[in-house]
Amino acid sequence: MPDWVVHVAVAWTLCRILRFKYPQLDPANTALVMVGSVFPDAIKISILFELMGLDWWDYLHAFHLPIGAFLLAGIAALLFKEKKTAFLLLSMGIITHFALDLLLIQLGNGIYLFYPISWMGFSLNLVPNDDYVITIAALLVALSVYFFSRWVEKRRLKIT
Repeated sequence: MPDWVVHVAVAWTLCRILRFKYPQLDPANTALVMVGSVFPDAIKISILFELMGLDWWDYLHAFHLPIGAFLLAGIAALLFKEKKTAFLLLSMGIITHFALDLLLIQLGNGIYLFYPISWMGFSLNLVPNDDYVITIAALLVALSVYFFSRWVEKRRLKIT
């Protein structure tokens, strides 16, 4: 935990719950939040470079820092007509990513949330990296929210 499946499932679940109050979180905007939730793990592209014999870990490590992830979101937001909205939605996903990563038992110092201002690492050290119970729980919660939201939508259609 949290792997990409958990990051995406939590982002989707959060958007689906918030959609009851904020209808702006339609499927397209939810997709942006889900994409933002995996932005900090863009560092994983280094695995492909490593297979080609290139060592890019040090260059791409900045993406797994909040400043790097938000910078990446800012660059990606430039591709959209409503740049501010796109940036905010991508940022919402990035925030969910780091909130989940804070739960992990870290081998090092944790997540450098305030880099470059501070090198202090943060971690709650609650969940091991290889605990797939969390993945199953996140998927079950997402499935429950899906069925509940469908039920609510059907009831709203019958009333009107």
